[in-house]
Amino acid sequence: KFLYAVNSAIRADPPKDRLRTKDWIERKHQLEAENPIKITRYPPEKYTLHNEDGTTEEIMRSKMCVQGVIHEMDNQLLKSGKIDEAIFSTGVGIHQMAAAQLITWTQPRQMLSSGSLGTMGVSLGYCMGAKLANPTKICISVDGDGSFNMTFTELKTIGEEKIPVKLLILDNESQMMVEYWQRLFHDERYIAVRNKSPKYTTLASAFGIKSLYCDNEEELPEKMRQFLEDYDDEPVLFHARIERTPCLPMVAPGQPLDNMILVDEDFEVDMSAAPS
Repeated sequence: KFLYAVNSAIRADPPKDRLRTKDWIERKHQLEAENPIKITRYPPEKYTLHNEDGTTEEIMRSKMCVQGVIHEMDNQLLKSGKIDEAIFSTGVGIHQMAAAQLITWTQPRQMLSSGSLGTMGVSLGYCMGAKLANPTKICISVDGDGSFNMTFTELKTIGEEKIPVKLLILDNESQMMVEYWQRLFHDERYIAVRNKSPKYTTLASAFGIKSLYCDNEEELPEKMRQFLEDYDDEPVLFHARIERTPCLPMVAPGQPLDNMILVDEDFEVDMSAAPS
């Protein structure tokens, strides 16, 4: 109610100086150019492909990272002119950070996320609700395996009601935000941070939901195109197998925002500041 009241007051008496943020926007663009989001690119590796006819062939494939997958999704939505019509939801973790950094935000309330409240598992429900409330919008759940595993029983509702949502599962078989926290503040005493994920394509099929799978950059553009364009009137799940990368940036407990952890390196931290 407070935000609605503030917005109503601003609309009733809009600021006279419409260019008051011009200098800051220019400064923001400058900072973004000087400090671009880094996307890890892995060198191609040789794999042996076993064909259905019994023959084999050698192929070169490059592994993927979370930033690369989200960047590809954003690029395709921009090129197709559909970014304004998209609503994104997230769970909690590195996929949430990468989505906030790499998706081109063009509309108010375009990202549905629990933010720093850290509510894992909400992306699926948020996406379903967004689609039911905005049936003409493209509703995409950008989720990690750790968050998705907590609430994927809602696939039953999606399958039964034929809710045409798009579910992107960024699977690194881990909870990287928690793992990085334990590394920095708990002397590398890791617990419950590695997941044994199911075959999400099989899981989707069990509920009558179409699915796609990709684990390499070479096939990613076409698989992402299919995910975004070929299933407008039905739900679809895209299982993207990614590598583990640190969940950055991060702000240590008790530290100001201008003291962010930006690079993956060892340094002194106040372990007593972290909750036990």
